[in-house]
This record gives sequence, structure tokens and C-alpha cells, in this order.
Amino acid sequence: MPSLRSAKDANALLPVYVIDPQSEGDTMHGFQRIGPIRKTFTLQTVYALKEHLQARGSDLLIIEGPSEIVIPELVDIYGVDSIHVELPFASEEAKRISKVKSNITIPIHHFESRTLFRENELPFTLDQLPDMFTEFRKLIEKSCGYAIQSCDDSPLPPFPIALKKHSLQSKMQEIEDSLIADPRAAFKAIGGELEGLKRLQYYLADTHAISTYKETRNGLIGDRYSSKFSPWLALGALSAKRIIESVNTYEQLFTANESTYWMKFELLWREFFQWTLKKHGDAFFRADGISGKKQLVNHDSQKIENWRLGNTPDRFVNANMKELLHTGFMSNRGRQNVASYFVHNLQQDWRIGAAWFESQLIDYDVASNWGNWMYVAGVGNDPRQDRVFNTKKQAEMYDPDGAFQDLWLYDHMAKNER
Repeated sequence: MPSLRSAKDANALLPVYVIDPQSEGDTMHGFQRIGPIRKTFTLQTVYALKEHLQARGSDLLIIEGPSEIVIPELVDIYGVDSIHVELPFASEEAKRISKVKSNITIPIHHFESRTLFRENELPFTLDQLPDMFTEFRKLIEKSCGYAIQSCDDSPLPPFPIALKKHSLQSKMQEIEDSLIADPRAAFKAIGGELEGLKRLQYYLADTHAISTYKETRNGLIGDRYSSKFSPWLALGALSAKRIIESVNTYEQLFTANESTYWMKFELLWREFFQWTLKKHGDAFFRADGISGKKQLVNHDSQKIENWRLGNTPDRFVNANMKELLHTGFMSNRGRQNVASYFVHNLQQDWRIGAAWFESQLIDYDVASNWGNWMYVAGVGNDPRQDRVFNTKKQAEMYDPDGAFQDLWLYDHMAKNER
């Protein structure tokens, strides 16, 4: 954890997690910015971090309020002399930090932790970042090695004792009230680093499922068809570097094949979207994306509602949307199909679909989510414009016996038959 390493020599350390109301309100489209399942997973992760810090002699202050007010108040009250925070690539988060900075006089130190490489380690400058993934991947694989991520569990500087009473223990009740998981879920997702490490161990050494990843990655049912590292990766409970190191170790101890390579290949896709977001900024959130191509901005409330709740005429789309609604997760194959259906069949503004995914996905990552939606909408990095999925054929190919559709639509079907 770069922020902890940089603060280890301090006389005192105050780790803070701010629950900012700006992050939890409704979107302009009328639904929650962070849905209940995503919120539960996030809170689980936060409290797991709190326990980890306590084990190292520190703690985590969990506090509610606008960041630009809460942080300066803590700086003034406790004589904080520097702030260490992750460097955000998205403009909204960057603006929030700028507001904090305008209300304090102490320095803010940024660190990069979401990416495999620091910007100065890339084999090109940011303005020379390739527009196409294949060129990006080839340059990275040719020029960049993967740095080893060291683990440090040594004691941390003391935490201000007076602050312990201010942590929002009441938030734990929100987690406990939301712990009933849907039994149809592809896997059990619990937030926190230890749970992420368990998943990593399970997918690699325990089951060797990674050895067939390339063949199974388009699956729809079960906990082994894909890695499902993304929820922990999205919140920093697992890092891309840790996953790469674990895959490299697996290759040395067991086998190196096309599937183990493909896991690293997919992490490079994630890396590509992170740097593409940093390069293009707010273009990620415009209707014409980074391509500048004019795009539909339709907003049919009924079509959007039917798609959101899985009530469209398409059973395959509905099954995937109900899985998302009830579990906060959806397969990669499902995401591509429902996004294509929303944009090309329903002809709705792709940004509304991206915002719904932001609300629901426990593995929401701003760069990957909006980058992939642009890609499907034909306004992103895809050299093929108008990438349209035939959902009927996709269902026949990836759910030939209808098992996935029956799994998620059975209750709906039974209700309609009564």
C-alpha cells in the first residue's frame, strides 16, 4: 500500500475513509449512484481494511461528509502536516481533491496504485498512448517488465486515540442487514483483502481453473468459468501487480499455457483503459466518446426501465440483467450482449447504460466500465465501428440448453404462468 509506505516514518498516522454524499446521491437518470449490493461490498472492504490496520497498530477513521469540509477540519484539529492520497485518473475525483486542496495549506502527495505501471515506466508519453489496444499491448510486452510488489505488515505509526470513538460503527448494521446473498449467484463475493486473496488462491493453486481460463472465460454459470478477481481489484483489495505475480508463480510451479497468458492479457486490457482515461479525460463521458463520432442521445424511459429490470422481449438479455440486479455481477459475455442490445436494438444513449452499471456492479471501475461501453457503442477504441451482437445467436452459442436463462427467469416465468 503506497500511502502507508510513504507515511511509515511519521510520528503519527491518521488513515481516513470519507463517505462523501456526492458519491452516494442519485444520478441524473433517476437511479442511485451506488446501489445497495455495491454499497454493501464497498463497506465490507472498508471495514476489512480497518481490521487490517488495527492489526498493525493503527486504525481507520470512517467519517461521513463532504470531503472538502471534513478533511480540512481534521487537518486543523489534529495538526496534520501532509496528506497522502491515490492519484485519480477521472476528472470528478480529481476535482474533489482540488476542492480539498483549496481549503488547506499543507501538501498533498499523490501515489499511483491502480495500474501495473507508473506513467514514467510506460514506453511512450501519455500523448503518444496508442489508440488501439493491440499496439499498446505489443509495446508493453516488448518494453516493460512487471515490478515485484513487496508485502509489508510491520507496525504503523500510532493512531490518535481520541478519534476512535468517531468511527461510524453504525455502518456495520447496513452490512449485516444486506448479507442475504442470492443462492443463484455465480460466486460468493465478500469484500476485503483476505477474501480477495482467498479467491486468488482458489482460482489458481486450489482448483487450477486458470489453466483452462481461455476456453471457459465466456461461461455464464458457476464460480470457475472466469477468475472473478474484478470486485477486489476494483476496490484495491487485490492489485493488478499481485495477480500478475501470482500467475507468474503459478506458471513456474505448475504450467504456463495460453490460458495463463490470457489472464495477463486481460489485465493489460484493464491497464489500457486506465491510461486511455487519463489521456482523454472527460471525453470518456461525452456522447461521442473519444472518437468524436456523432451518437444517439435518445432517452425512452420505458425502454430503459424494461432493460434495467430485465423485462425486454429478449430472454438472454433479461437473464443477464436480472443476475446483475440480484447479485451485482454479470459475466463478460453478458455485459457485451446487454450493452449492445441497449445501444443498437433499443437505440438508447450508451451513457445511461454505463451509469446503470456504475450503480449496480460490485466490480465497478470507472475506466473499464466507461471504456467498454464506448467500445460497444462505437465511439471508443474499437477499430470496428458499430459492434453489434446478435443476442439470439449469442444465446444459442453460449447458453444452448437455456440453463442460464432458466436459472434467472424461472420465477418470472412461473409468475406469468399463474
